[in-house]
Amino acid sequence: MDPYVAIVGGGQGGMALGARLQNSEVPYVILDAHPNPGDSWRTRYPSLNLHDPVWCDHMPYIPFPATWPVFTPRDKMADWLEMYARVLDLNYWSSSRVTSATQVNNQWTVEVDRAGEKVTLTPDHLVFATGMSGYPSIPTFEGVSDFKGVQFHSSKYQGGAPHKGKRAVVIGSNTSAHDICQDL
Repeated sequence: MDPYVAIVGGGQGGMALGARLQNSEVPYVILDAHPNPGDSWRTRYPSLNLHDPVWCDHMPYIPFPATWPVFTPRDKMADWLEMYARVLDLNYWSSSRVTSATQVNNQWTVEVDRAGEKVTLTPDHLVFATGMSGYPSIPTFEGVSDFKGVQFHSSKYQGGAPHKGKRAVVIGSNTSAHDICQDL
């Protein structure tokens, strides 16, 4: 049976929506490209923390414990999301990348590569829960092709160790730019 709602992205937002839909007995599926719940956090740089305080980040039905840190570290959040999906028995498809989505007459057709198997879903609703970091926005600058150093988006940043003792320019105003400057 096709889900009524297909959720693209299995991070905090996607799981929170899935938990609410499940509690309301609405058929849904969470589609996430990563191999395991929480991997969207595990694959980011080691010093990553949530920048919202814990009281703004609680998940439905299972709040963080009273001993939880005010700013949740990367691995702690990853482990929490993995536990959350398992404990709530969410309909979570890992290793499932959406390859196309089209809508005809208020009906979605969603093509999914589920660990190498092609699956077609026809939900009534499609929700993108890929977050603000789902797709890198990489601006172009005049002279960028002449630059002789290393260039990359913060989504590819894996910590400051390889850059220790080197000069760096960090361009950006979001939380990742702040974290990277602190890490270097």
